[in-house]
Amino acid sequence: MNQMNTIGDDATLARKISAYLAQQVGHPIQVGTIRRFPVGFSWLTYAVPVTGLQGNGDTQELILRLGPDYGLFAPYSAAPQVLSMRSLEGSTVPLPRAYWSSDDASIFGAPFLFCEKVSGAAVVPWVSANEPGLEESYRRRLGEQFIDALAALHRVPWQDKPIADMAHGITVDNAARQNVVYWEAQIARWAMRPYPLAEWGIRWLKAHAPVAPRVAIVHGDYRTGNFLEESGRITAILDWELVHLGDPHEDLGWASLPMYMGGSKLISRLAEPDWFYARYSEKAAFQVSMPSVRYYQVLSLLKLAATHMAAARCFEEGRFNDMRMPAMGSQIATCLRQMEKTIESVS
Repeated sequence: MNQMNTIGDDATLARKISAYLAQQVGHPIQVGTIRRFPVGFSWLTYAVPVTGLQGNGDTQELILRLGPDYGLFAPYSAAPQVLSMRSLEGSTVPLPRAYWSSDDASIFGAPFLFCEKVSGAAVVPWVSANEPGLEESYRRRLGEQFIDALAALHRVPWQDKPIADMAHGITVDNAARQNVVYWEAQIARWAMRPYPLAEWGIRWLKAHAPVAPRVAIVHGDYRTGNFLEESGRITAILDWELVHLGDPHEDLGWASLPMYMGGSKLISRLAEPDWFYARYSEKAAFQVSMPSVRYYQVLSLLKLAATHMAAARCFEEGRFNDMRMPAMGSQIATCLRQMEKTIESVS
């Protein structure tokens, strides 16, 4: 299957971008050679050089994200990312500014989002246990910002922000259960065979759902690898496609998964656990509940297993011929076994 059948080649896409942006700003603009970033398993990300966007001869780069119909979590909507990014404008959470977006696939062949291009490079979380880590003071600076940005995200008063459209009756009492029900539905959609351990984990999660300290904006994939840094400064938190409203402990559980420690004992290879939770508690203005963190580690492992199920189905159905997809599918059992061990350790 031609994975670019709805989007077209780069030259065709560049012409469409030029026409669309000219219509948005009301004057002609020029789009240079676009380039696709070879990262991610879901949305496609392009750097788009644009001349004349401000009505002068200056050239700037935008980021275009496309949610193709063959992607891991298709069908996509740009709305959650846009609502969250606009809700965080003016906050202390570093992130790109959102510009134009639409779920109308007739424009570029897929839902899309244009946003600011922020300078910096991603820190890779998947390294061998023998690879040296970041220099100590550098790691500490990044760790502080990593913690503080997450706490700032969870403090945002979202009720009067655009993201309130995503509330759907969520409360501190039902936030955890709503989340479990959502992932239960994704597993039912993606799994190609029964997974008794997943079903057991879902029952456990429903039976032990905690009360949230507050309903907050949850990033959903907060970890090393999903932020940019430059000269010891985190310049942007990226990849908001799993954003939702829920228990802030969910992001803590996800960030602290063993697979993001890179063979170290550091949360997201950045922060000692005791320091991470203490600093976060101070900055977020509530005391972290370690039972809730463990609960969301269980849910996070279920989410990872579900993501791997989606990857395996994408590959088997011929929607995505990237060989990383079957490799991800081979990790389903590993995630579920780790989930089982985590449940046993807290039960």
